[in-house]
Amino acid sequence: MRRSERESVLPPFCFFLSNFAPMYKFNILLIMLLLGIQSMAQTSQLDSIHTLRDVAVVGVRPHYLTPSQTLQGAMLQNLSTTSVADALKYFSGVQIKDYGGLGGLKTVNVRSLGSQHVGVYLDGIRITNAQNGQIDLGRYSLSNMESVALYNANRNERLQSASEYASAATVYLQTRRPDSTALSVEYGTGSFGLQKLKAYLSFKNILFVDAEYQRTDGDYPFRFKSASEDTVGKRRNSDISFYRIEAAGFYKGFTAHAYYYSSERGLPGPVVRRLSDQWDSTDRQCDRNFFVQSSYRHAWERFSLKTNLKYAYDWLRYLQDPSTNAATMYCDNHYRQQDLYASVAAAWNSSWLSVTASTDLRWSDLTTDVYRSAYVYRLDSKSLLSAIASYRGFEGNIALLYTHIGDHSARSAQSAAALSRFTPMFLASWHRRAFTVRAFHKRIFRAPTLNDLYYTLVGNAQLRPEYTSQFDLGVDYKDRRLHLALDAYYNRIEDKIVAIPMKCQFRWSMVNFGLVKSLGLSATAGYDRTWGKFSASASANYTCQRDRDYSAPHDPEYRNTIPYSPLHSASLIVDLGYDGWSLCTSWLYTGERFALISNNRDDLLGAWQTVDLKLNKRFRIRRHSLQATLECNNLGDSRHEVVKRYPMPGRNWKATVQWQF
Repeated sequence: MRRSERESVLPPFCFFLSNFAPMYKFNILLIMLLLGIQSMAQTSQLDSIHTLRDVAVVGVRPHYLTPSQTLQGAMLQNLSTTSVADALKYFSGVQIKDYGGLGGLKTVNVRSLGSQHVGVYLDGIRITNAQNGQIDLGRYSLSNMESVALYNANRNERLQSASEYASAATVYLQTRRPDSTALSVEYGTGSFGLQKLKAYLSFKNILFVDAEYQRTDGDYPFRFKSASEDTVGKRRNSDISFYRIEAAGFYKGFTAHAYYYSSERGLPGPVVRRLSDQWDSTDRQCDRNFFVQSSYRHAWERFSLKTNLKYAYDWLRYLQDPSTNAATMYCDNHYRQQDLYASVAAAWNSSWLSVTASTDLRWSDLTTDVYRSAYVYRLDSKSLLSAIASYRGFEGNIALLYTHIGDHSARSAQSAAALSRFTPMFLASWHRRAFTVRAFHKRIFRAPTLNDLYYTLVGNAQLRPEYTSQFDLGVDYKDRRLHLALDAYYNRIEDKIVAIPMKCQFRWSMVNFGLVKSLGLSATAGYDRTWGKFSASASANYTCQRDRDYSAPHDPEYRNTIPYSPLHSASLIVDLGYDGWSLCTSWLYTGERFALISNNRDDLLGAWQTVDLKLNKRFRIRRHSLQATLECNNLGDSRHEVVKRYPMPGRNWKATVQWQF
């Protein structure tokens, strides 16, 4: 289809409204009604606005229903990290699929449920990708983050959007509200040609602007070793250059956030043994990502309201050029995604009962020039009813989520059937002094992505949703300095969506094939204390998890361990501070795991561990400050792979200097 023809089939938004199902119409009317309430609340001069901080506590009162892990404050900033993905890998039960280097794709997997079952939220609004359901966490910086948190099931908050209940696990990225008016400039350099330039401008409690540029050659040496080969070389075509600019504004209960990211990178591909190494991968990828979002929150004596709005635009170009690599075919594909989202959540609170009702509406589309691909858009509506009751230390939460998804393609025969489902959640806890005993059960599904359904020659419009059932029982201890948690859990994944060869090994298709059962135990510990000018913080995590495939009893792979699922994993962070100095050391361990479901010895990836160090010193120079930082990542020079045939960098260094005016 020519470009002009594709654009001609793009229906205007008013056409969407005229073709909505009754459920969509109801959602729109409800959202418009409550947005009207929002606008009146914003313009009102009632005294309740001036007492927002005191009254809103009712709606966000901490409770203890679900296991959670958080990195925040000084420990988060002192950790040797370059992106959100680097912070999440220290959480219990988390595996980061890292394809190597600064430019490699980085996705999060929690308790082996898959990256599509993890919802990632920035300031309470989800980051989405309707095309493949995966979020590249390497794009998001920690420089302006107040906290990074992981919740199994849901966040400990009463007033939530319906979408927040639609994931098996949720990651929350909370932007730091500026506490001063300042301007800072930062320069960094490091191994493999790394260059970094960053500027940050803030106005106290009102606004910040954060801009960053980074580039690296990415040509790090590697060693790939398996049962049948031993290869030493250097990564080629692994460079990346990107810039990012974002701004956020704050006013009473209103927040707004704008974000833009642009990158060009090489795709080095896997390390494959060849008779000659002259045909290194020369594939290239360009990304453009933009979004603007806003949120408003207001609380009255018993009633609280929250609204969210977001528009996102993503563009990607993938290039394969035979002029630079004669072993490839010419390919120059472009992908464009748009996402429009609105949500309203309302809660009624008393001393012992909180009832929440929320509704979300999301419109997403995908335009591509891939061969035989047609324009498609998706309408996703979610409605939630949730109740939380508390009585003498006991607390329970019952929630019911309704989801309706409808796809509309330029080729009507290609569109998948509409999807409507109810999914429940049950949580309970008992809290006494510093101890908490909790349990939850949650059944949720993920709809097939647009790639799963419609990608040329691979997609299958007959796919069913992929279901997960979660069971968790845990105990928690928390006082002023010490936090301990222990959880036992069982997960069941049904109708798993996978790609398998059909008529021949060169023709693959997406199918529902799979039953995975997971049994695990996770332990976390945290400690924080200050003695005068000296401070110490520590965080430790351990996970033991067994994931097996139960898809086909007569298959030779029956009960085999699923790929990239280690039996043991652990992490440790120790952060020490004294009079402007800080030293943070972190240790990460991942046990043996298989790269394929066949569990052949040749596909076994060895255990690996890394140690990172970061040393900070802040100097006061009159009314200004200077911060110098030295980092060493992978101190022991571990040569390992997170993803098979994608070697990770060895020992590397980074130094930065930040001047704050």
